[in-house]
Amino acid sequence: MTRRLAFGLLAFALPAAADQVVLTNGDRVTGQVVARGTQRVRIQTPHGLLVIPLDKISRIRKDDGSEEVLNAPTAVPTPAPTPVPTPKPPLRLELVVSGHSFWQAWDPKSLRFEVQLDGIIIGAYRDRLLDPLDLPKATVNTFAFLPDGAARQGAPGMTVLPPETKEGRTHLAFELPPEEAGKHKLRVVYQSNEGPVDTPRWTDLIEAAFDLEILPGPLTLVRLEQSRGTMLFMKKHMQGVETFLLRLDTPPPEP
Repeated sequence: MTRRLAFGLLAFALPAAADQVVLTNGDRVTGQVVARGTQRVRIQTPHGLLVIPLDKISRIRKDDGSEEVLNAPTAVPTPAPTPVPTPKPPLRLELVVSGHSFWQAWDPKSLRFEVQLDGIIIGAYRDRLLDPLDLPKATVNTFAFLPDGAARQGAPGMTVLPPETKEGRTHLAFELPPEEAGKHKLRVVYQSNEGPVDTPRWTDLIEAAFDLEILPGPLTLVRLEQSRGTMLFMKKHMQGVETFLLRLDTPPPEP
């Protein structure tokens, strides 16, 4: 008799089929849903009757295999990858030098050709090589833009490209940051070093200036025509240096 009573109680406590309530926090409660209201669900479990608010229930799986979703888990959106901005290409400025070469004689120091935008040096070329055959009985430095004979230096963020000679003209190319687009004052100047080699003191000899606009995209081309004027070497001194002509302009557009 005692064995039959215990078996009957066990059969009542553990039904063959049961409902399963899945909570929003991931916990699961197994039992028999005996009542459901507008705000809560009552479920009979082997351990007693539980009352669970509806907003705490994710879904209810019935004993017949069906499933009712009450509060679907909120999907966490995958953040879109941050777009990497495409860097803007550098601006290109090219100075085309033609005509006579600048020179100094008798006691020539190192010569330098400096290029400025709005008073800021964007590049400079230095020539320390002497040219003794250019003028008899004198020591001469004829400025040359040769890649192996001119030391190049550029301002931070700006690149001075190697000089190129094409059809008798020297091409001096510069790469500038994109934010430099706009109107500028271009200045070029020849200088001599009046100080020691290791601590140079550059003195302006002859210069020219020009207003121009640097545009993004196409190459900005500027011509520099040089003419020696009446400059000459006489009585161990340079004379007429101020007559050496530098003329800046932009070439006409191609037809």
